[in-house]
Amino acid sequence: MKSCSITNGFTLIELLIVVAIIAILAAIAVPNFLEAQTRSKVSRCVSDMRTMVTAIESYAVDNSKYPPYGRITQGGQVEMICVGVGGKSAPDQNEFAGVILTTPIAYIQTIPLDPFASVFEGPKPFINQLNYISMRMHLGLPGAPGGTTAQGLLDQTGDWRMIACGPDCDRGYDCKFMNLVYDATNGTVSDGDIVRTQRNPQSAPRL
Repeated sequence: MKSCSITNGFTLIELLIVVAIIAILAAIAVPNFLEAQTRSKVSRCVSDMRTMVTAIESYAVDNSKYPPYGRITQGGQVEMICVGVGGKSAPDQNEFAGVILTTPIAYIQTIPLDPFASVFEGPKPFINQLNYISMRMHLGLPGAPGGTTAQGLLDQTGDWRMIACGPDCDRGYDCKFMNLVYDATNGTVSDGDIVRTQRNPQSAPRL
């Protein structure tokens, strides 16, 4: 006479309950993980800006002026701008410090990259370094604001300004047109650029 063995297993209801529990845990864990990533990028960005400040100010001590900046033109050409040499002042979002801070004197080893710039949809080629401009040089370009407007901007920003995309990845738009600075208290994915200027590490000028 053959003996029968009964094997216990999970019922369909039990499996569905387990799957539902895993889905709930994932729904809780994934947003927290993404927010932790965003907070980490913001902290890195603020730290890199602090490092850039040291390099910029060291350059100014040695050269009695702040570093010039380069940009991407509307036609997509990378150009280094020098005071009094060409350059259209049409707004763009690709201003950068260039190699002048690393060569021939290394005020900084490498120019920090904007941690939020990898998905930026702007003119190509895109410079994904932290956005930097020398304000006096910028205001001296054709078409830039002059008179009391220019002086007001200098009073607000000082001699230089840096911008990072922030979590919304639209570098320059929030700062230049909406006067909006990123604030983590509004949520880690809120609008606003991460901005630092000579006068204020938390200011956002419209320029």
